[in-house]
Amino acid sequence: MPANDLVATEEPRRGRPRDPSRDDAIIDAAIDLLIRDGYDRVSMENVASAAGVGKATVYRRWGSKAELVVDAMATLKPSIDTIDTGSLDGDIELMVAVSCSPRSQRLFQVMVSICSALPREPELLEAFRARFTEPRIARISAMLERAKARGELGPDIDIEMAASLLPSLMLQRALTTGQPAGRTYAEQIVRSVLLPVLGRPAQPLTTTDSETSHD
Repeated sequence: MPANDLVATEEPRRGRPRDPSRDDAIIDAAIDLLIRDGYDRVSMENVASAAGVGKATVYRRWGSKAELVVDAMATLKPSIDTIDTGSLDGDIELMVAVSCSPRSQRLFQVMVSICSALPREPELLEAFRARFTEPRIARISAMLERAKARGELGPDIDIEMAASLLPSLMLQRALTTGQPAGRTYAEQIVRSVLLPVLGRPAQPLTTTDSETSHD
């Protein structure tokens, strides 16, 4: 399958309309197997077996493992497209909450499971960039640009670099530890890395566990 077929649509693409419960079962099985076994050990056959459907049922919806994995990951994407509370402090709190929600944590786990395959799977790599890393960084960049327009950030701040810090460091943490980075680590990134890069003094965040419900 050409790589651009995987990045043409933003929403999960599940082929011809069929029983939605089967779609959900296949997606859930794929996510569970990716987290447990890693990308290389997952096959369309064992996804079908775990979902309780026939292999043909999976192939009617997804033409390749990479296509299935990308659509499965898309179901875990944050439900918030815009981070805009009206203030930089509020935006950072919401960004941390979204990044540490249960759904985002599972997405990080799936990302870890596919990382070793990305260099040898061009279609998967292109889709990973176009549908996950680039939109996430673009969302944070837009948040920081609004803060700059409000006068909360100086004119010389490197927005693109600053926007990549939290998602990149959280993914790196997950890769090195085998577990998704938690809220405490995300707040440490903000206090120790992001705020100084933004030219602001380090300060404690006031996020609460209830804010993870944003995702």
